[in-house]
Amino acid sequence: MEDRTKFRNIAVPGSDCSSVTTISPEYPFSPPLGQRLWNLVLSDFVLTESLYEPCSSVPAHAHLSPTIVLVLAGNSIERVASRNHEINPGTLILRPARETHSDRNGKLGIRCLNIEVNTQNCPCLEFPHVFGRPAYLRGGLLPAFAQRIYRESRTRDSAAPIVIEGLILEMLGHASRSFLKSAVRPPQWLEMSKDLCHARFAEALTLSEIAKTVGAHPTHLARAFKKHYGTTVGEYIRRLRLDWAASRLSTTDEPIAEIATAAGFYDQSHFTHILRKYLGASPLEFRAARNLKK
Repeated sequence: MEDRTKFRNIAVPGSDCSSVTTISPEYPFSPPLGQRLWNLVLSDFVLTESLYEPCSSVPAHAHLSPTIVLVLAGNSIERVASRNHEINPGTLILRPARETHSDRNGKLGIRCLNIEVNTQNCPCLEFPHVFGRPAYLRGGLLPAFAQRIYRESRTRDSAAPIVIEGLILEMLGHASRSFLKSAVRPPQWLEMSKDLCHARFAEALTLSEIAKTVGAHPTHLARAFKKHYGTTVGEYIRRLRLDWAASRLSTTDEPIAEIATAAGFYDQSHFTHILRKYLGASPLEFRAARNLKK
């Protein structure tokens, strides 16, 4: 089904585009959505897969609801607040409601999964933190969740709607923990412990080793970390490992066993167990999802 709202197409600089379709949006908060390939309406979310013409341009517009966008194929340049963002396959966009943006699509066009969020009825209470400002994520655990949501949307069996709703809420829950900031600034030694986790997540770090490095008692570190960052040190390190590994699975053809070892997992079997627990898919199934987007 095609959206009746039309828009002017212009060439993307540096491309050989020569598209000529167009007109202007009829409603200020009902932007052109390209060609709608399919649409799924759930109680708290609306999913739409859209296809935009090569070299098309979507003029400045905004959406009434917060939106989640997973780029499935093609590329684009999105402009928000006088800043350009390069959009490629696998990019996940978290966009606040009424955030004005425009898009210039490349010579291959672009295909996206758009998820509109109903914040009035949705049970996730941390949305203000997730949609506080635009976020462009390339690789990692959140885009991996979005890819699984897309796979489920293609299943179309009777259980798909409830599975999809659960996955979206789980993804937003992970985003909430990642984006949530404490009202009180963490002490410097605690920020150092977090930085250490990022720098050495693939190593066999212990709580005592981290505490000794930053000059804190292990018990005090554990309590302060959970208070300020909303998760335990061990769980935070595990998410860092999964985030890195998911990115490698999505963007490289490196052997799964090598990725598992480099990320700090005991072996491929352990990595497979953890990835399936978080994403509901094995590394092979997750990597195979790339073919769905082509």
